[in-house]
Amino acid sequence: MNRYLNILIIAVLGWGLITSCEKLEFGNNYLEKEPGVDVTIDTIFNSVELAERFLWGAYSTLPYGLNLNWDANRDKLGMDLLESLTDLNQSYLAWGGANQLYYNGQYSPSIENESSETKYHYTKENSWVGIRKAWIFIENAHRVPDAPQEHLDQLKAEALMVVALHYTELFRHFGGLPWVNRAFYPGDDTNLPRMTARATLDSITSLIDRAIPLLPWTIEDVENWDGRFTRAGAMGLKARLLLFGASPLFNDDLPYLEGTASVEEMTWYGSYDPALWNDAAAAAKELIDAIDANGAYQLVSTGDYRQDFQDAYYNRANGEVLISIRSRYQSPGHKWDRSYYFYQSAGNYGTACPTQEYVDMFGMADGTPIDESLLYDPNDPLVNRDPRLYETVLVNGDSYQGRTAELWLGGKERKTTAFKGTSSGYGLKKFLLEQDAATIFSSVVHWPHLRLPEIYLSYAEALSESSGGPTAEAYTYVNIVRQRVGLSDLPAGLSQEEFRAAVLRERACEFGFEEVRWFDLVRWKQKELFTMPLHGTNTFDNGDGTFTYELFEMPARYWRDHWSPRWYLSAFPPDEVNKGYGLVQNPGWE
Repeated sequence: MNRYLNILIIAVLGWGLITSCEKLEFGNNYLEKEPGVDVTIDTIFNSVELAERFLWGAYSTLPYGLNLNWDANRDKLGMDLLESLTDLNQSYLAWGGANQLYYNGQYSPSIENESSETKYHYTKENSWVGIRKAWIFIENAHRVPDAPQEHLDQLKAEALMVVALHYTELFRHFGGLPWVNRAFYPGDDTNLPRMTARATLDSITSLIDRAIPLLPWTIEDVENWDGRFTRAGAMGLKARLLLFGASPLFNDDLPYLEGTASVEEMTWYGSYDPALWNDAAAAAKELIDAIDANGAYQLVSTGDYRQDFQDAYYNRANGEVLISIRSRYQSPGHKWDRSYYFYQSAGNYGTACPTQEYVDMFGMADGTPIDESLLYDPNDPLVNRDPRLYETVLVNGDSYQGRTAELWLGGKERKTTAFKGTSSGYGLKKFLLEQDAATIFSSVVHWPHLRLPEIYLSYAEALSESSGGPTAEAYTYVNIVRQRVGLSDLPAGLSQEEFRAAVLRERACEFGFEEVRWFDLVRWKQKELFTMPLHGTNTFDNGDGTFTYELFEMPARYWRDHWSPRWYLSAFPPDEVNKGYGLVQNPGWE
């Protein structure tokens, strides 16, 4: 812990405060010029405006899932996508972290010191910066003169949520963690040992519980302040956290891998506790009940299934996004702008090539799986499918840029097999939309960190796991998500295992490229999905309006023949472990 705590306490009254006031646009507001070099804590907390801008600096550290630029804290996976490490996507980005470190098995603990190509860098992410900024605000907010106590309490609750969200991300990547519960300054003892996984889970939950009653249910002025934490968002994060914590990665009869960290219960709880599933279900239900009582939140649902699904993740302040994160209000209009979002062209470099396995997860428009439907035509496999397919994956024959997408070899979207952007035979539609000036450049872009359908599906899953099988209410909440895009209900009579698989498939179809799938694979320890062959499809134009589809196997990943459960959690940087303050390395990375 010393390393980055020491980094963060350097020039406490200089860099640590000045950069905390950087610009962060929540709505149409552009914050005014930040204070100069003479700023001190006394200056910051002698003004409501400056104190708030300090807090916005903490907000600016929150994780943003889309590739931005090559800044050290915004280029995780070397500008690749987390989905590239799952069965949903194959990356052909040569310099990206998926190909450089994971597909070839080159990831190791030392990489966490040296590379920005890991999926979540322990010291190069903004996590610890954001946590410290938030604690500075919490500890000094009382000094702000002439500010209503209710307003200060809300701001402090927002700061608590910055800490909680960062810790939730760290917990999902590393397990038990050192616990920073205040701001540290030069001369402070920063030897913070790693806690157990259960203590970490409970500590994050406690932070969220502290924040919930002090936060507003909704943001009233969404035009300017959408993106700030609400009570609903906090309750949603708690439900996500507890579902992950209840899952078998940590909550099982045996650890996922033996090692010192397992013995000391830093990577599991020491035994299986079924009550954790009850806790996860209760947290999700508490939010659902609060929405029923207070309103304001609901799925985007007008009956236009494709547009509804697109609006659900892409539009801000839509009543469905519970936690919205953004780097700026709009994407700049020119790709050579310093603040250009790399994801806007990343598809052409090969970051987003959905697999055939992912495409096959999307059933027919009537809700039946393709392998059980009489409507599925293997000679015309991409018609009449789940509407979410067309808004997630760019497929041959769909409407695109005012014409028909040509994913056949020789077509406009796949002129040759050498074009990396559609190397799997498919492209990406989610977030990229039409990939033209009207839908990308200068568009309103945010990261939907948490959406309401996740709460419904999490509740259904936790309820089934805690009840020994799916209940009528568990079915209800899966079907709500399916009905939004016109799908029929799940078939009745599923076993617990069948229902679990159906929910995980539903989560993949609903949240593809929203950084949900990796954590679903990890928390359920789904080795078989990490080691199975992945495929793409070559499409050939027959010249008569029909196409021929040829399945091909994509390059094998290291995991296929050399899998180890150690990959479920990341390694800690060795120089942090070697400092001897209690940061025990994760199993398999010792």
